[in-house]
Amino acid sequence: MRVNNIALFSFFIGLVSVDAFASLNSPLIDGLSSCMKVSNDDQRLVCFDQFAQKNIAPLSSTKVSNKAVSTMEQVKSEETKKIDDFAKEDLKRTEEEKGPDSIAATISNVKQLLRGQWVVYLENGQKWQQKDSGKIKLKVGDSIRLQKGSMGAVYLFKEGSHRNIRVKRLK
Repeated sequence: MRVNNIALFSFFIGLVSVDAFASLNSPLIDGLSSCMKVSNDDQRLVCFDQFAQKNIAPLSSTKVSNKAVSTMEQVKSEETKKIDDFAKEDLKRTEEEKGPDSIAATISNVKQLLRGQWVVYLENGQKWQQKDSGKIKLKVGDSIRLQKGSMGAVYLFKEGSHRNIRVKRLK
């Protein structure tokens, strides 16, 4: 839908600009070509100056081009704001609002899926599923630590082991 709006807006601007320049095209070309034919440098400069005074003022007062420019600036500023706000929610929150970087828990139930991935139920009611193919031995009653990693990853560490697996929270 956004692409359609941009395409329609571009088409409209193209029609307006072609229409505006089509009516001005022949007098502009005629005036410029007549000034270019003057051989004396000083007289040619005077011709161009007079031509500019006659024709530049009507062009700058055209309201269609001013509206188009202001609309284009608004669209550009909205796009810039969207780009600036991308994934900014983590920056806005303070350290207290972000919460802890890791938690400790005890496994209340565990089951292994067909591909060997673990689904871990914790005593606090949370449910986590393994997202990678790492190998780790888990059983009911094991103490674990869930730790945040980079780019939103969460890792499950078994206490007393150096192995970890990447997990995703289901509940």
